[in-house]
Order: sequence, then structure tokens, then C-alpha cells
Amino acid sequence: MFEEKRPTCVTVIGWAWIVIGGLTSLSAIMALFASLVIGQMSQAHLEAQESIPGIFRFFPLLAIVQIGVAVLWLVAGINFLKLKPWSRSILEASSWLLLLFVIGFGIFWLFGWVSMASGHGPRGFDVMGAVMGVVITGIYAVPLGIMVKYLRGHKVRTAMIGSAEPSAPAEPGQPGASDPSAPGG
Repeated sequence: MFEEKRPTCVTVIGWAWIVIGGLTSLSAIMALFASLVIGQMSQAHLEAQESIPGIFRFFPLLAIVQIGVAVLWLVAGINFLKLKPWSRSILEASSWLLLLFVIGFGIFWLFGWVSMASGHGPRGFDVMGAVMGVVITGIYAVPLGIMVKYLRGHKVRTAMIGSAEPSAPAEPGQPGASDPSAPGG
């Protein structure tokens, strides 16, 4: 018979965070590379140094922090698949933080789009952008919300503490079986 070692939701969430961590690290490496190129270009052209917005000066530091977070997510995702209890806490906290960020960015987008587009484009342009922002926010927020639900749920918590429901009683003589000849048995 097939015996499930870990719930499917643990496998899906673990792999999702491994992918998220991998993509985040790739994004950070590209941002680090871009910041180095921008830095070299600005050093070569004195007038370019003055035109670069201040945020670009912090890109190397932000990229390094992003790499650290990505590695944390990769390690937590891998250890979540190994049913390490500490990884659940990290992934739950990360899910909450990303969910709050996505919702916050969605609100920022909505207000920014409506204030920028109202009266400056074709009729309905502001509504189209607002609907697009809500849909995209939902595309990211709903899976994160589902992850939080499962990470806080009984099935994942039980799997993490190693007391998953047994599929069949143990045979006599196997680990976990009670010995009728033992004292008190």
C-alpha cells in the first residue's frame, strides 16, 4: 500500500518556496549586476552621476539583502520538505509579510493609477487600470493566503511534529508495536 510520508500541501508549499527563493535570488543577482553597470557608467560620465536617482546608490546593499532573504527561503523550503518544524515558522512569517506587501502594493497601485489616469486618457482607461491592479493583486494574494491557511492548519502542524496519522497498525515485532509479553502489556 502507498504510505504518504508528508501531506501533499507540505510538498506543494515547500516547492513553491524553493521556486520563490530561486527566482528571488536570480532577481537579486541581476539587480546587483545592473547596479554595478550603472555605477561604472556614472563614473565614466560625470553628468550621468548627477542624473542617477538616489535609490540606485542603494541597489548593491538591497541586492545583497535580497540574496540573503532568497537563501533563507530556499533553505526553509528545503527543510520544510524534510518536515523540520522551524521551517514552518519562517515560511508562515514570510507568507504573511509577502501577503501584506502585495496588498499594500495593490492599494498603492490603485490610488496611483486612478489619480494619474483620471481625465488623462480614453474613457474607461482609469477603470481598466484599477481592475487590472485588483486582478493582479488577487493573483498574488490568493495563493499566499492559501499558504497561510495551510501553514497554520492542523495537517501541516501535525506533519511537522512527526505525529502524522498512521496508515495501519504496526505488526508485532516491528517498531511501534506493543509486545504482549512485556510487563504492563
